[in-house]
Amino acid sequence: MKTINRISTVLTILILILAWAAYPSPGTTAEYRSDVSKGQSAGSVVGTVWLVGAYEKPAPLKVFKNRDFCGPYVANESLLVNRDGGVRNTVIILHPMNWQTRAQPVSIVLDNRNCAFSPRIQVAPLGSELRLKNSDPILHTVHARLGRETLFNVGLPTWRQVSKSLIRSGIIKIDCDVLHTWMSATIVVTTSPYYAVTDQHGRFAVERMPAGEYEIETWHEKLGSRNRRLLVAENAQTAVDIVYNLNQ
Repeated sequence: MKTINRISTVLTILILILAWAAYPSPGTTAEYRSDVSKGQSAGSVVGTVWLVGAYEKPAPLKVFKNRDFCGPYVANESLLVNRDGGVRNTVIILHPMNWQTRAQPVSIVLDNRNCAFSPRIQVAPLGSELRLKNSDPILHTVHARLGRETLFNVGLPTWRQVSKSLIRSGIIKIDCDVLHTWMSATIVVTTSPYYAVTDQHGRFAVERMPAGEYEIETWHEKLGSRNRRLLVAENAQTAVDIVYNLNQ
């Protein structure tokens, strides 16, 4: 009889624990969602980032070291705009307004190739793994900063590869410290699973999104940030144009 009572008590405690875990904590307005639920129609957002005003292509950057391999100058890719005004390498992140999200970590790569970081701009979910490599026959470093704080500073001879976990969200700026002053990259780490980087035409697409209200955050290394609200409908494509004006 005592054994039965003990089993009953243990089962009761387990049920209470499970019920408590399933109950939202104070201040939580909605459940966590990271994708479209079963049976729910998916929405999508497509758009273009435009630059308005007198655009001048940035002048090439002077090379101070390893000129025998890199050449005397390298292209300045800090602001790439096509002839129609589409802006490349703009980060787009959509943040749900009425529920929280948990983006699944992924694996991304940052290479040193032809005396430049590749890719220059990328987005990764919080907790993702970053693999650092060097495809050049010269020494590079990867010095990553979040604000003024150094997250890591890794030397990369051509034979070495290193992995780092992206455990802090925000805009991570990356430089090469061995007098490769022209080299620059950015990794934007986010908790949202809804993100993209614009292509050579300034276009982007984010798919499989639950219907609802979002804040769309736009970031470019030279043009800065823009924020606005956007309504995503079920089983529909929402189109948006984002405009940076050099005259303002």
